[in-house]
Amino acid sequence: MQESQMADCDNVELSPMDAQVDSVAPDKIEVVQFAPPVELAPYVTQVYFFRCDERYIHDRQPAALGHLIFLLSGSGELKFQDGHVDPVSGATIFGPGLAAVEFRFDGPLYDLGFALSPLGFVALTGKPANQFADKAVAASTLFGPDIDIMMETFRDGYRRGDMRIADMVGQVSGFLLKRVGKVPPAHMKMIKTVIDWLSSDLDPDVDRLYPQLDMSRSTAARLITRYFGCAPKPLMRKYRALRAASLLVDPACTPELRAKIESLFYDQPHMIREVRQFAGRTPGALDGDDAKILRIWLSRDNYRDIETFPG
Repeated sequence: MQESQMADCDNVELSPMDAQVDSVAPDKIEVVQFAPPVELAPYVTQVYFFRCDERYIHDRQPAALGHLIFLLSGSGELKFQDGHVDPVSGATIFGPGLAAVEFRFDGPLYDLGFALSPLGFVALTGKPANQFADKAVAASTLFGPDIDIMMETFRDGYRRGDMRIADMVGQVSGFLLKRVGKVPPAHMKMIKTVIDWLSSDLDPDVDRLYPQLDMSRSTAARLITRYFGCAPKPLMRKYRALRAASLLVDPACTPELRAKIESLFYDQPHMIREVRQFAGRTPGALDGDDAKILRIWLSRDNYRDIETFPG
């Protein structure tokens, strides 16, 4: 694989909880990342192009933000933590992941993706993120038939070779910016407070979050669930495990930092379960050759702040 090629942007996610996954060879996959247009940055944290010419693609993605994807080639399915499977083809949107997800695709697979921030999912769709957490639906369900027309234009243009990925990014950006809905200033302040709280510590204390919010505990829990897909406690668990995995795959991780990461969990079995649930592999398996793509998604280079992590 060509490690993550930075053009001007960032990334995406996956994983199952059950049997071993026979992943496609990492050198068969290419991921190119682009910076989202400035005006779209509050709503889209990363834009990426994922390409694999294999006939069958099977791997895992860490629990992630919501994504809007355009499959220029290929189709498949996502298997979520509760065992249900959603088909994926054409223009598809899925909400924030509450656990790693397994993906299986018939290739070749060419996927243009947009990772949606907590603000972006709600502002762009007008729907609560938790209604679509661990769920994938046709993008037309939320954006109407115009997105399918755009999808077909992209697919045909890419096949002919007369439409560049950059052109598609520009068209999608314009499409999304016309659909940005109003979000109350109090909600935007709450989102920032939650992001700052998540970023404040490797193991942020939920009880320290609520006093920072200018609203009742029940209202805060409801709004956090609306934008982030789940309540503060599972949100903390998700990012604690993902940040732990991200640090563990970092070559610069020192023995002292590794010990600190391990101390975040009750014991080693607890750490293994949590990292596997949210990152898709056990800590020990993160160093395997078949986890190379997963390590790219978990790389600390792939997020500007906790809001964009891990894609």
